[in-house]
Amino acid sequence: MKRILITAGPTREYFDTVRFISNSSSGSQASAIAEAFLRRHCEVRIISGPVGLAYPRGCDVIGVAGVRDMLDRARENMRWADFMVFAAAPCDLMPSKRCEKKLKKKKSSPPALVFSPDIALSLNSLKTAPPSAGFDLEDDLDMDEAIDKMRRKKFDIIVQNTLPAIASSRTTGYMLSKSDALLFSDISKKDLAGILCEKIWRIIN
Repeated sequence: MKRILITAGPTREYFDTVRFISNSSSGSQASAIAEAFLRRHCEVRIISGPVGLAYPRGCDVIGVAGVRDMLDRARENMRWADFMVFAAAPCDLMPSKRCEKKLKKKKSSPPALVFSPDIALSLNSLKTAPPSAGFDLEDDLDMDEAIDKMRRKKFDIIVQNTLPAIASSRTTGYMLSKSDALLFSDISKKDLAGILCEKIWRIIN
């Protein structure tokens, strides 16, 4: 039985006890991917930021909040996996520090922003990393950018799509591997998950 590890959803990067930076990632694409692998009788483990959906029954779900937490949990579970799918949308920026009390508007300034750790690059750079797929969200489709990111982050497969995909059940973009490229247009996230699952299946079998 093959084991699939999936990162999912957004992260929350807290300024203080109540305020945070996040994004509108819903986890729906990761959920569809998990369902596709469950249909192939795989073990599926999801490391998910805060989402409003229920993942498919049969998944082992590990909940996290921030990008550092997601990175740590993914690193801990990496050796368990035959393949990793980086479908989360972790924040690229995070506060340089977290205040232990609620910031007062008139009495303090918010912390500066710094770049967050790159989860996919950090893990794929390790010798023990399994093969992986990642996602690339862009304003406009750019195959050269997708190819560059696939090489730089050491993905075996990359899916590039555009911003409307975040809030929609449908998506348009590219799916690239080291040997081929596919353009998909206005397909459901469920259909995209099925195509991705088939490509991954060929790699791990």
